[in-house]
Order: sequence, then C-alpha cells, then structure tokens
Amino acid sequence: MNRIEAIENLMRQRGQCWWGELCEVIPELKALTGTPQPPDYHAEGDVAIHTRLAIEACPAGCDPDLLWVALLHDIGKPATTEQNADGRITAYGHARLGAEMAEVILARLGIPVERRARISWVIRHHTFHHSWQLQRPEDLSKKQRQYLVDPNFPLLLEFLRIDSLASHNNPGGMEAYDFYKKLLVSIS
Repeated sequence: MNRIEAIENLMRQRGQCWWGELCEVIPELKALTGTPQPPDYHAEGDVAIHTRLAIEACPAGCDPDLLWVALLHDIGKPATTEQNADGRITAYGHARLGAEMAEVILARLGIPVERRARISWVIRHHTFHHSWQLQRPEDLSKKQRQYLVDPNFPLLLEFLRIDSLASHNNPGGMEAYDFYKKLLVSIS
C-alpha cells in the first residue's frame, strides 16, 4: 500500500485518533480547528467538525477523490474567515483559495496530476449553487449547461450531497442537490 492509499484508508476506516493522524500528515488541517462558521448554516460547529462530518458522510467504497474533496473543500476558510462588526461570519473566496491550497497539498503527497486537477476543480466550484440560484430548468444558460456536462460535474454533485449532510441546519442544501441532480438527468 502506498502513502496515498494509506491516507485514503485512514479516512475510510476512521479509527481512534484518525483526525490527529491526518493533521500530522497534512499540517494545514490544524487551522480548521477553531475556525468559526455561521451557525445558521453550520450548527455542527467549527470547520474541523464540519470537515470530519463530511468525510464520515462519504459512502463506503466511494470514489477516493470524493474523500479528498471532503477533506480539503474548506481548507481555505481559516485564511478567509472574517467576523463582521454585526457578528456575521463570512469566508469569501475560500473555495478559490482552497483549490489552490489543495493543489499544493496533493502535489506534495504525490497524487497524480489528473486526480489533482479533478479534486481541485470540485473544491473550486463546490459553492456554485449559491451564485447560480436557478429556480427552473428553463433558466439554465448555455454556459451553465456546458458546466453541467463537464466530466467532473458528477463528482461535484455528489460532493454537494455530502456537504449538505455534513452541514447541520443548512436550509436548502439537499434541495439544491435534488434540483441539480434532476437537472443533470434532464439534459443528459
């Protein structure tokens, strides 16, 4: 078993101290602990808790790239999280920064270029549904349609489901997943 497979097994098996072991291999994960999230969307707690729940929500035997996306999707939040004067917590730009950080981490670990590109693409776009705000399939633009048929979109869609499961009290997470899943089937 190589190093990458060992890390993937650690995420799949989640034995005692699994999170601590991941933090030793990927020190950037340590900053997730204590990074706050808006309680209206993340009642589960800080970014580290949310990330662990995302990994735990991945189905047994899932695509290993889904595990990596779950692990690294919010890696950019510690550097981008701000609490406004009114107490509102934001992390603007965390997906873009997270994709860049993920690329560096994955390269350091020796993950092949093709996999790094796929994982980073999903991380970069994992909040797409917040900006699209589509209400009906007829509202889909030509550019959005091309995005939906991207070969990476099925992994992104599956991660939307995982992220929603790991976001306690997230209004609309699973509804967005259901909408985009139906939309993808309708254009296929």
